[in-house]
Amino acid sequence: MSVDDAIGMYESGFADSGVEDNDEGRPLTANSEQKRISRLEEAMNDSLAPPNIEHAIIRDSAAMFKPGGLETPSPRNSVMNGSMELQESYFDSKPPSRPAADASSTKFDETRDRYGFRKKTQHISLPQYEAWDAPYTEYLARRRKKWVAMMKDNGLITDKPERFPTRSAKAKRFVRKGIPPGWRGAAWFYYAGGPEMIAKHPGVYDDLVRKAASGGVNETDEELIERDLNRTFPDNVRFKPDPLPGDDRNSQRTIVEPETPILQSLRRVLQAFSIYNPQIGYCQSLNFLAGLLLLFMDEEKSFWMLNIITRVYLPGTHELNLEGANVDLGVLMNSIKDMMPSIWAKIGGELDGSAFTSQSMRLPPITLCTTAWFMSCFIGTLPIETTLRVWDCFFYEGSKTLFRIALTIFKVGEAEIKAVNDPMEIFQVVQTIPRRLIDANALLEACFKRRNGFGHLSQEAIEKGRAERRRGYAEERERAKNGEPGPPKLTRNGTKKGTLFGRKKKVPVEV
Repeated sequence: MSVDDAIGMYESGFADSGVEDNDEGRPLTANSEQKRISRLEEAMNDSLAPPNIEHAIIRDSAAMFKPGGLETPSPRNSVMNGSMELQESYFDSKPPSRPAADASSTKFDETRDRYGFRKKTQHISLPQYEAWDAPYTEYLARRRKKWVAMMKDNGLITDKPERFPTRSAKAKRFVRKGIPPGWRGAAWFYYAGGPEMIAKHPGVYDDLVRKAASGGVNETDEELIERDLNRTFPDNVRFKPDPLPGDDRNSQRTIVEPETPILQSLRRVLQAFSIYNPQIGYCQSLNFLAGLLLLFMDEEKSFWMLNIITRVYLPGTHELNLEGANVDLGVLMNSIKDMMPSIWAKIGGELDGSAFTSQSMRLPPITLCTTAWFMSCFIGTLPIETTLRVWDCFFYEGSKTLFRIALTIFKVGEAEIKAVNDPMEIFQVVQTIPRRLIDANALLEACFKRRNGFGHLSQEAIEKGRAERRRGYAEERERAKNGEPGPPKLTRNGTKKGTLFGRKKKVPVEV
């Protein structure tokens, strides 16, 4: 299957033809390209009628970041010229210096990465980051030269490119080794089918922005969007700038910070998305998906990419009942059970000792940790550079990437997981393992290595597992109509419904 055929997964599922996972790549034919575009259009034009459900409960199973305050919106055009256009040098070189008048510019260079995030985290010290970053920066420079050569070989421009090489074994290898940071947004958009979306829906985003500005956003969605705006990437300088010299953050007075252009863009994207997708509306984790997209592309492109993620790559994952998330978590658990039985022996049981089976719709408690992996596509779970490398593969190869990376995380942490004896300690261990994986190359190599890797996990197998679990949930709903109780499921506030743990109580999850 052509990698770009991943866009048709919502309607027809993935059926690998071998191009994805072997070295015999071939370009798309005109016929297959047309079919891909048709399937994308069909997926995106599904019924958008508002469901007969309340939007009163926030789905915050992906709540991983710190809270903040609110500000008011401002006109879209005020930030569209210049502020959203990212120069290649911004990502392909060292972090940009702040204005000369800013005395904190040196500090910014020392503490921020090339994307504006803080280098130091709870799990990675500044010396650890610098030790990794020096050789990795050289690696990026080498890879960019190779990309430039490949682009020229394909007759493509290398100055702000919008088109990229046809899908092939070589292009796939290049993507897995990392897209040049300055080209990343354009490559994601191209390979995910973004140009076709804009061509098929001209002016739709601007119309939605105008509708949102005139009060067209669901009241609950609007309240939740406003609440989450300043919770989005508080460690990124473009979302939350460093205080200027002289600011006394410890004073009793309240300092009202001006809203950054990217937060204004984020509000518009999320509002437009909630109107366009009433079956989803707004749920936590969408702010992080859209926010990361806005670091690499403009508002309209970010809007359509958010639609592609939520409706094509991860159908149902962000909808009100989270059934898509439950489905994918079940497929992941079955994969771990089949491929890593020693790890499964540690994570596959309930806290009361009962077992999870392939036929059961019950999910083991460990899925409270892994739900955010799928809903946020590893944002906040993996270090930022590792997350971006995963996204490179995700938009090129499809949602199987998330399953492959999730399995790799468990494999990397196998020894640590097997050493745990306390059932409650396993939560902390599984949450911590991915946060330390700063070496993106090592993770991707572990994922795709021929022996004991997970490159063999095909989208066809994932879609088969998804279909089986969707049938299971349909049967469960049918039994519920007849008054038969069903197993507990993940609910929209990230807890389990019912008495999964022998009591109606949340299991603590790190935030």
